[in-house]
Amino acid sequence: MNIAVVGGGIGGSKIISLLKNVENVNVKIVIDKNFDAIGIKLAKSMNINISQSIDDIDPDQTDIIIEVTGNENVSKIIYEKYGQKCKIIDAEGALLITEIASHDEMIFNKLNKKIEDINNAASIIQLNIKNITNSVEKIDGVSDRLINLANISKQYIKQSDEIIEYVNNIAMQTKVLGINATIEAARAGEHGRTFGVVAKEIQDLAGNSESYAKNINNILTKLAEEIDKLNNEVSTLEKLSQKQIEATEVVNSTMNNLMV
Repeated sequence: MNIAVVGGGIGGSKIISLLKNVENVNVKIVIDKNFDAIGIKLAKSMNINISQSIDDIDPDQTDIIIEVTGNENVSKIIYEKYGQKCKIIDAEGALLITEIASHDEMIFNKLNKKIEDINNAASIIQLNIKNITNSVEKIDGVSDRLINLANISKQYIKQSDEIIEYVNNIAMQTKVLGINATIEAARAGEHGRTFGVVAKEIQDLAGNSESYAKNINNILTKLAEEIDKLNNEVSTLEKLSQKQIEATEVVNSTMNNLMV
C-alpha cells in the first residue's frame, strides 16, 4: 500500500513515524512548501521522496493520500485532483490515527516498563533465593557440627561420671580404713606399728583421690570449652537464620511491588 503525506509539520512527522513500522505500507512522497519542516527532514533521513507541489503526487502509484495540513483549501484541491483515483484521509482522520497511535505507544511503553520491572524483580528474587539456599546449606553444616560437639560433650560427661564413681569408692575405702586406724590406735604399744601401716594406706588413697580430682577438673574444663564452642555455633546459627528471614522479606516485598 503506497501512501502520500501532504504536510510536513509535527502531524506529518507523526504519521511518517507511525507508518514506517507498518508492514506492507510504503510512504512514497511527503509534500510541504517548507523544506525545513520536521516531517520533510524525517522523510529525507528515511530516503522518502519530498516535494513542494501537490501536483507531484502520482495517482496511479498512490493508494491513499493523508492530508495533515488542516488547511481547507489544500484539502479541497486534493479532493478535486485525486478524489476519483485515491482514497483521501483528511486532517481530522489523520489526527485520530495519531491519537490512537500515541495511546497504543503509551500502553506499549507501560508494558515494556512492567516487563523490565518483572525482569529486575526476577533477578532480585533469584539472587535472594540463592542467598537463602546458601544460608540453608550453612545451617546444615552448623547442625552437623552441633551434633558432633554434643557427642563429644557426652563422652566427657561419661568419663566424669566414671571418675566420680571411682572417687566415691575411694572415699568409702578411706572411711573404712579410718575406722580401722582408730581401732589400731587404741591398741597402742607394741602393736602401734600396725597403725603406721594403716596411716600409710590412707595417705596413698588420699593421693589417688587428689590425682583423680585433678583429672575431673581437666575434663570439666574441656567440657566447658566444648560448651562455649556450642554456644558460638548456636550464635552463628541464629545469624544465618536472621539472614534467611531478611532475604525472604526482600522476596516478599519484591513480589508485592509486582502486584501494584
